[in-house]
Amino acid sequence: MATPTTEHDPFAELTGEEREITFHDSASIGGAPVAYVIVLATVIAVLSFIPFSIVLSGGSSFPMAQGVYSLNGWLLGPWAGFVASGIGALVGVFLAPHTAGIPWLAVSGAGLAALYAAALHPTGRRPLWAGLSALTLIGWVLFYRQAVVLNGVSAAVFFLSYLTHLSATVLFIAPTHRWIGRALCSPDLKRVALGLFFGTWISASLMMFYMSWLSYALLTWPEEIFYIFFVMVPIENVARSVIGAVIGTGVIAGLRAMALVKPPEANF
Repeated sequence: MATPTTEHDPFAELTGEEREITFHDSASIGGAPVAYVIVLATVIAVLSFIPFSIVLSGGSSFPMAQGVYSLNGWLLGPWAGFVASGIGALVGVFLAPHTAGIPWLAVSGAGLAALYAAALHPTGRRPLWAGLSALTLIGWVLFYRQAVVLNGVSAAVFFLSYLTHLSATVLFIAPTHRWIGRALCSPDLKRVALGLFFGTWISASLMMFYMSWLSYALLTWPEEIFYIFFVMVPIENVARSVIGAVIGTGVIAGLRAMALVKPPEANF
């Protein structure tokens, strides 16, 4: 009767520190999986089809996507959010040109809104916050110089027209940016909704300030046009903030319940 033989394990005599191998099966942007970026960019593109109209004396319309550009900064982090909002807006420019406005401003403004939102963080994200604060203050100086100093627009009219953007600038630079970041992480969804409203108010308003500043540099409208902004700008920004709070609260509640992998730079 043959004696059964045992197989020789070639690794049995090896010694040394055990190593762990981790396989990465997907690319990422700023730590956020590209799949997440694609999904949220698609959401932006779809919402770009929907014009959110506010009828005033002159009438105004903007894509509903403007209310959720900021959300990508909180769900994905600064750079992945920038890419998702920018790509979504770019697709929207081609597929929904009726809501695009000036295309390159729409795309860059969308990405900038996500960056402003991501800077509203419990830790402050000081380098990002400091850079955006400096950019905003420089924008105010250049806009004021061109409109008031060079073109003769009344200083009172200028600041009253952009009082909404001025309030957003103060809230962004002040310590409130940390409070909003903490509110977004709260287990209380009411506090999350409050953080989303004020966070969208700040980031969407500063996005619109950037777009207004560069639009004025290109088009240079007369002082009479500024009068329309007295009422139009705050009403539009309230609408964006409500959209961001309602959609954002639902999305964050759903993501928490699903327990998906959270991007390392996300804040919710």
